[in-house]
Amino acid sequence: MRAVATLFCFLFFGLLAQAQRFNGYIQSDYSGILSAQIQPAAIANNPYKYDLNILHGNFYVVNNIAYTRKNSEGNTGLARYLDSGTRYANGDITFGGLSGLLSLKNRDAIGWHIQMRGALTGDDITPEFITQVGRFQTNNFANNTVSNQRGDASFGFWSEFGLTYATVLSDNGYTRWKAGATLKFVNPLGNVWVEMDDLDYSTDQDGYATITNMQMQVGYSSNMDSFEQFDGTDPFSIPNGTGFKPALDFGITYESVSYRDDPKTKQGTSYYADIQYEHRLSFSITDFGKMNFSQGSASFQVLGVLPGQATTISMDSLLTGIGSVREFRDSLSTIAQVIDKRGDYTVSLPTAFNASYDYNMNNNWYFSISMQIDLSSFMKADYRLAYSNSVTLMPRYEVGEYGLYAPLYYNFDGDTELGLAARYGPVTIGTQSIGSLLNSEKDSMGFFFSISINKLKANSEKPYCFGGKKTGSAYVRQERTPLYKRKKFLFF
Repeated sequence: MRAVATLFCFLFFGLLAQAQRFNGYIQSDYSGILSAQIQPAAIANNPYKYDLNILHGNFYVVNNIAYTRKNSEGNTGLARYLDSGTRYANGDITFGGLSGLLSLKNRDAIGWHIQMRGALTGDDITPEFITQVGRFQTNNFANNTVSNQRGDASFGFWSEFGLTYATVLSDNGYTRWKAGATLKFVNPLGNVWVEMDDLDYSTDQDGYATITNMQMQVGYSSNMDSFEQFDGTDPFSIPNGTGFKPALDFGITYESVSYRDDPKTKQGTSYYADIQYEHRLSFSITDFGKMNFSQGSASFQVLGVLPGQATTISMDSLLTGIGSVREFRDSLSTIAQVIDKRGDYTVSLPTAFNASYDYNMNNNWYFSISMQIDLSSFMKADYRLAYSNSVTLMPRYEVGEYGLYAPLYYNFDGDTELGLAARYGPVTIGTQSIGSLLNSEKDSMGFFFSISINKLKANSEKPYCFGGKKTGSAYVRQERTPLYKRKKFLFF
């Protein structure tokens, strides 16, 4: 059973879902270089002279397969849902740091990031087998007939280094257009995938199963062959990458200007507002690229049950004592036609289209609505990683020194989450699921943090990092001055 548990753990870690994508903080200008992860254009004309992210991380887990529950002895374990709904799993996990942005003289900006990521896609998973496996001998699942079981899941993880450039395309004092792009260098670290094309079986009163059809594929990347969970003897560790490949993020932003600099000061100088827009529309495509792998030595395909062989078995016994993909394969070969999976294959990155609208209420309150749409199906790849299609509502209150965030997230698989986060000085912490903190039985949990060192342009003598300051126009003070309001229309 350990091999099944191993595969489940790899896929379950992939459920660490979309934490940075809807935490309510990353869409803020005050998130600095982190905002470029979802919109590269965001760092142009940003409020910081520089922003250096020392460390950031996030995870979020949600699923409709199992939830945590304490048993009679007080120990916490997983209990599976028994409803008949289709199962799903989508998401990512991120850990990084040593990243930053530098504002340039013409309000452009450059940035870089270093991080490790993992992502999972699991969709169209029928509920019966995943609910019953390991429990065929219980009364609930005896004398049962199940057919057309299917489902796909793929988990990949990688390291990446990215370079971002963002520029102000035009600014007439009333409206502003910005564009940006991030060139990524992605080093694939590993991949596990499962495809269940069809599984038909029936159980008797004793829980024994008669399998009438089995068609499935199980595989992993060859750089994990040496680990004991796959086809080797070494304990698991982060594998060597397969080599850097390019990927791309790019986006464009439209802003209606809320304020303009005050030209009538005693010294004839101008003053920067931290946030200089009233309405913002933003569009981007992220993670445009794919990863290359070779099939692992124990990867296999099941063509069907063995002809003329007895197929009435104890399914639970079939999986007992299995500790690797190799042992799982060998066990299935006693009842089914199993062949090797060989050759190279590709896995898409979680390519997505992102759109958002943000409204600055001019009293330090902001409200935004964002949408994320999966584009991975358009990538020419053998397997794909994808984010759930989702919508997020994000009210927030923030100034340069601190901020509060309360995102309400809904994905089209049916999950709704309310999060909460706070930023003070260099530290931001939060959760994507308040419910996970309040409920004893959890089907979601999450946490994210960021530690950054930065300096606001409004607190700097010179609001950019390179070049000499301009007399009478570059000096700004920490104390804000009154600013003139512009028109309150979206496009003019």
